[in-house]
Amino acid sequence: MKTKRSWFIIAFTICCILSSEAQSVKYYAGAKAGFGIPNLTAGSITTPLNKDYVSRYGFYGGIIAEIQTGKRFGFRTEINYSSQGGKRYGLQALPLDPQMALLWQALPLFGVTPDNYMYADIKSEAILDYLEIPVMAKLTFSLAPRLGFYLQAGPYLGILLNAKNITSGTSAIYIDSEGILPIDAILQQAQFPTIGQQSFAHTENITADVHRLNVGGQGAAGFAYNMGSGKLFLEGGGNYGFIPIQKDDANGNNNTGAGTVTAGYLFQF
Repeated sequence: MKTKRSWFIIAFTICCILSSEAQSVKYYAGAKAGFGIPNLTAGSITTPLNKDYVSRYGFYGGIIAEIQTGKRFGFRTEINYSSQGGKRYGLQALPLDPQMALLWQALPLFGVTPDNYMYADIKSEAILDYLEIPVMAKLTFSLAPRLGFYLQAGPYLGILLNAKNITSGTSAIYIDSEGILPIDAILQQAQFPTIGQQSFAHTENITADVHRLNVGGQGAAGFAYNMGSGKLFLEGGGNYGFIPIQKDDANGNNNTGAGTVTAGYLFQF
């Protein structure tokens, strides 16, 4: 009899909690905007073409729908424009164009055995723009009557909008990755016309070389200020793509990822 009474008390308590939580369900919609600090992380396959990327800056923001199921728990989904990618500076590997490929094939005649790349001292920037759709669970803690702190995390789907690689600068062309042996030294030795400094100002559309879909994880921590009709928030977070971006492993593989800082407003309805 005591056991049945205990189960009844537990069940009654749970029902009361669920009832009170259901009465506090709130719906929000809004937008946010800010910036991301993305980078391309070299994955399990590396070549001279996909190493040594550093962070760049890009826009990050979008629209939000949120349901708060209780005082602490809720769910948020977003549709964000996310600029991913990375930069490389200094001496770096470049694919051989057809003209250089023929010249590279002749280098063993001059006692030089090159690898499959040419090298130049330039700047290059990979820019990959995605539509990212995360679905996150959210946990909120009250800090003051109007101020709250929250944590949120969950998976996201990324849809590639476009991808390009931008190079800039002028440089001599080198045979080696250390930049010690310029191709002009070999040409001059063979009494052939030299190439000299070359301009590398070029924008290449690489959308066809990149997977159109990605999935990953996303999370953020932030502060929200209740303004009656809605709430103003400021948050910092990050995302990471689980699928390497390259279709062809011959160019190595890289994963997208970014730290983000955004501010926005959610209207309650």
